[in-house]
Amino acid sequence: MSLPEEMEHVDVHPDVHRATEADEEDVLRELYGEPDENGIYTGIEGT
Repeated sequence: MSLPEEMEHVDVHPDVHRATEADEEDVLRELYGEPDENGIYTGIEGT
């Protein structure tokens, strides 16, 4: 059985499971500010 063509585009680096960005929540706060009362980062003040 041969592998599908798409497998050539899959990241097979041994450290692929390691995070490359800071904590996702920190990144979202930097981009959009504080989340609303439902925990959604809207980027709109006072939501």
